[in-house]
Amino acid sequence: MHSLIKYALVTGASGGIGKEFATRLAADGWAVVLVGRNSTTLEAVKTGLAGANANAAVVLPCDLSVPGAAERLYAACAEKGLSIELLVNNAGSGVFGESLDLAPAALEAMVNLNVSALTNLCALFGRDMKARGSGRILNVGSFAGLNATPYFASYAATKSYVNAYSLALRAELKDSGVVVTCLLPGYVRTSFDANAGIVSEAYVKFSNANSLGAEEVADIGLEALSRGKASVIAGTRNKFAAFLFGLLPRTAPPAIMKPFLDKLV
Repeated sequence: MHSLIKYALVTGASGGIGKEFATRLAADGWAVVLVGRNSTTLEAVKTGLAGANANAAVVLPCDLSVPGAAERLYAACAEKGLSIELLVNNAGSGVFGESLDLAPAALEAMVNLNVSALTNLCALFGRDMKARGSGRILNVGSFAGLNATPYFASYAATKSYVNAYSLALRAELKDSGVVVTCLLPGYVRTSFDANAGIVSEAYVKFSNANSLGAEEVADIGLEALSRGKASVIAGTRNKFAAFLFGLLPRTAPPAIMKPFLDKLV
């Protein structure tokens, strides 16, 4: 039975962009493997799915910020006989504030999730895809990863890794039948700001005013993946900003952003 069903694994599927990825993939006929920390929330997402294989959706609770979680998730899929043809590495977290004041445990969890888990999942499922001669990987990087970002220094660095790693992995897998695409969102209307510990009303107001909806961002990512694109920046405004920053020395963007961000923190 499993061989007749297309399985797409989505991390961070409990809400936000991940939930929208899952919803759209299910509507397109995929059986979605929903991964997140909260099993109750994931079950609610599963209940709301619609599509030819919506009933074949699988809930796999997993905290990917914990070392070894990627390997356990892969083993769980293997145990259930799930052949993952599409991997969406959407799960991610951020920490906000003065770099020297951030809690080491929070930083470690973020790096585990944003970097280690994503890398390990790409390797584990990517090897299977390469062996089959087909598969797709969509990694969610970030517009923030294009430049060093004050107060988001560590987060931006992890996303810079995702952006670069995705392009390199894509090159390595050229002609293998496995396509890797990286989605670079900017501000998105999700719970990210609150989860990152941002309490500044001015920052939240600015973020909301310049945000795209999670639905739109998911559509942009899946369209880019279907077209086999290497990467895509979500939003015209973000694309324009990326172009302008690209004309400047690498030291310029953080110097330009800091006085502005100082007013928002």
